Amino acid sequence: MRTVLFLAVVLGACSSTPADHGTGTDGGGNGGDGGGHGTVDASTTPAGAIQIIVEPNGNKGAELVTAIKGAQHSVYMTMYELDNSDVISALTGRATAGLDVQVVLDSSTTNKTFNTPAYNSLMTAGAKPVWSNPTFTYTHEKTVIIDGTVAWIMTMNANTSSPVDNREYIAIDTDAADITEATAIFHADHALQSITPTGALVVANTNARSQLAALIASATSTLDVEVEELSDTDSNGIVDAIVAAAQRHVTVRVTVANAGPDATSDNDIKTAGGKVVMTGPTSDAGTPTNPYIHAKAILVDCSGTTCARGFVGSENFSAGSLGYNRELGVITDAATELAKVKAAIDTDFAAGVAQ
Repeated sequence: MRTVLFLAVVLGACSSTPADHGTGTDGGGNGGDGGGHGTVDASTTPAGAIQIIVEPNGNKGAELVTAIKGAQHSVYMTMYELDNSDVISALTGRATAGLDVQVVLDSSTTNKTFNTPAYNSLMTAGAKPVWSNPTFTYTHEKTVIIDGTVAWIMTMNANTSSPVDNREYIAIDTDAADITEATAIFHADHALQSITPTGALVVANTNARSQLAALIASATSTLDVEVEELSDTDSNGIVDAIVAAAQRHVTVRVTVANAGPDATSDNDIKTAGGKVVMTGPTSDAGTPTNPYIHAKAILVDCSGTTCARGFVGSENFSAGSLGYNRELGVITDAATELAKVKAAIDTDFAAGVAQ
């Protein structure tokens, strides 16, 4: 059974947010997914259905390559950036073997040229690549669905450098309802059709802001946020939720990437009593021992290494990511798996410089 966290949200007037173009390797956009009066919820994927991989772990993304090569029927991928030759070879190999291989690649002006070699290789091999729906500023999602039974929901692009030089989190999800929802989203996006998801997954540009705000609002003791971009200052957005947590005396720690932190967001959180640090090198300058913070994660109510709930996904906590991009993430109560994320965040926070 899924656990549902309920948060009564009374919204004031919605604020408008100027253009929020992403920094580093991630895209942004502008605006937000807004909200509504009444109740929002954050649904939790059950613990037994989630396994988490923390990058870098020395394997250079080999786990994903192995999973794709092991596919027996189908591989569906949605990817913001794809240049990892091993991943591309695994995909083309499965297509050549007659499997149903379909791929949605980001077609924004930022990435279309970058993704074109991979697109051409997939097309030549008999796969079915398509360019992303221009309805979204960026198709920033990073998901691979294999044989309709498992979804790799990632902060990580399928790039050569990502699992080597970045802090990344990969949630391997086997929950049947999540797979059904992720697959429906994929097919709609591949066909350039609209869809309104109704399941537990954290989906931009539909429910992401409300799901993440509800998760943050559920915190009663601790809140850890680690993210590349934190600038969602829309009314009742992510920054408001973090500020409210600090104001109700939740211990708040925020770790942001060395990618031009948003001063307004940082100052609001610090004024409320939270701690904000910036850590790691700038984008494209990460190393296995000093990774670039490309993570997007939230942990709630941790005692030692045990956390009650957590989020991992492609969403940056910016107005553009939540309001105008295609993004996908998952909230889970898998304590053993979240402990891996907690250990990484503890390391990254300790290495950070107070803002």
